[in-house]
Amino acid sequence: MSLVDDVLIRPMVAEDEELINEFFDAMGGEARAFFNRFGGNQKNTLHFVKNPEENRRYWMAELDGKMAGYVFLWDLHTSIPWLGIAVREDLKGKRLGRRLIAHAQSYVRDMGKGGIQLTTHLANIRGQVLYETMGFQRVGIHGASGEFYYLWRFED
Repeated sequence: MSLVDDVLIRPMVAEDEELINEFFDAMGGEARAFFNRFGGNQKNTLHFVKNPEENRRYWMAELDGKMAGYVFLWDLHTSIPWLGIAVREDLKGKRLGRRLIAHAQSYVRDMGKGGIQLTTHLANIRGQVLYETMGFQRVGIHGASGEFYYLWRFED
């Protein structure tokens, strides 16, 4: 059994605030630069768990009582919602990111959506490899952010 098999993926709830803060506080400089600039994703996550919205879903990967990572979808009212993902520094490279993305892909497929979209920093090579491994295609540069734009669509 691998470490990833021991991880529980579950919906985030308001009572997770301490775990969420600890997760973000433990982020290294690269992760902060790529994923949590100016604390934006931390603030959005805490806001969501206190004020859930129908258009968003947040799932936590929990291991040994700690937040190991999370994945979220937003704009669920559209045919191709957006995805965000983060994995704890000491657990990167252990395939947890794959499991989190597969969870989101399964959810979106079950909802009858057409796919998933995301952006990532041009220097986030680890993330780009993960997304391409999971079937995402780099289709260009996102106009508003200047980041790589990725799209994952269901295969016929």
